Amino acid sequence: MTSVTLPFPRTAKYGQPERDAVLRLLDSGHLSETGRGPTTASLENAFAELTESRHALSFNSGTASIHAALHAVGIRDGETVALSPMTWISAVTAVFQAGGVPHFCDIEPDTPNLDPAALVGLDNSCSAVLVTHAWGVPARMDLIVEATGMPVVEDCSHAHGARYRGRPVGSWGTAGCFSLQESKAVSGGEGGVLVTSDRRVYESALTLGHHPSRLAAELTHADLLPLVQTGAAYKFRMPALSAGIAREQLRGLAARSEAAEQNLAILAQVLRHHDAPVSFPALDECSSRGWYGTPLIIVGPVGDSAALFDLAVARGLPLRRMYPDWLRTPLLQERDLLQRFWPHARAYSPPSPSEFPNYYQARRQTFLLKVPHVPAADYMEQVGTVMARLLDEVTHLS
Repeated sequence: MTSVTLPFPRTAKYGQPERDAVLRLLDSGHLSETGRGPTTASLENAFAELTESRHALSFNSGTASIHAALHAVGIRDGETVALSPMTWISAVTAVFQAGGVPHFCDIEPDTPNLDPAALVGLDNSCSAVLVTHAWGVPARMDLIVEATGMPVVEDCSHAHGARYRGRPVGSWGTAGCFSLQESKAVSGGEGGVLVTSDRRVYESALTLGHHPSRLAAELTHADLLPLVQTGAAYKFRMPALSAGIAREQLRGLAARSEAAEQNLAILAQVLRHHDAPVSFPALDECSSRGWYGTPLIIVGPVGDSAALFDLAVARGLPLRRMYPDWLRTPLLQERDLLQRFWPHARAYSPPSPSEFPNYYQARRQTFLLKVPHVPAADYMEQVGTVMARLLDEVTHLS
């Protein structure tokens, strides 16, 4: 077998429960909840329960939730936020939007996530840490929290429902942020959610972009009360339609995640049977991953990773591309471009790619696999067989 012939198994992204939720809202005649209305409250309560957090706050995007979280933990006036380059660009630009500047740190050699050791000694130069659970693999949050006294914001956009050592992602740091964009495991089309157990952080995040009616109902801290009539008025609240759709999506998350886990186990078994030179980031028995492009690591040298990717896709393997290399992008290399949007970026120093050996090793060796969220044993067996034979061919050619 030289190529995958079975179609990628999938069901409709949005099913009857989502349709019913939309129709209920249309029939109600109210598609905007300026306060904490019933649709918004239902989604927020569900995310608080999912993450075992005291508070959840909805936004119109995951980016807005990160912006609000960084604002709420106190980023101001060009202060520096430590983060990994293995993330979507919005996590980086949210730092600028919050008034800060990014300080990039390398990732670990065996995971796609921020290296806790890179944080040691940064407390005097950085004011917060932004941790992305890249591709759904939980970061080593215990080590990250131990490595620093700075507030830690978790970017959980790839990791809905994931747990690290028994605790949900989003509950380890000062705040956790989720994206509900359409490609995510839980989608409202667009949207985001911030979770926290710190009431002060919750209220401060409210002031950035929620309606005065909600601020009047929920603000209690004396220094925030002058903002009741206005807030900062960024208008970051989530549309009720997105909240209603995402709430229904969340109900099916556990079943979809279980099916994906079983599919990955089948693939791993086939690859082991063929002694294929691949591995997956290791998780302990009390941890579980989210599902957004599962990283597969090629063991051994990869000459031309772009050519190998193209060959794999031509064979029908369900791969998605790695994010662009933001460290080399003009926006993050040219201060003039940055200062068109954020004048305080003059305090930012463009990163030198030579400082990130593990990140570039991962970019060469890692392929992102799309794993079906429905039972698909035959498909995964075929994918594993084709992948093993392709890697065997490439090994012999080299």
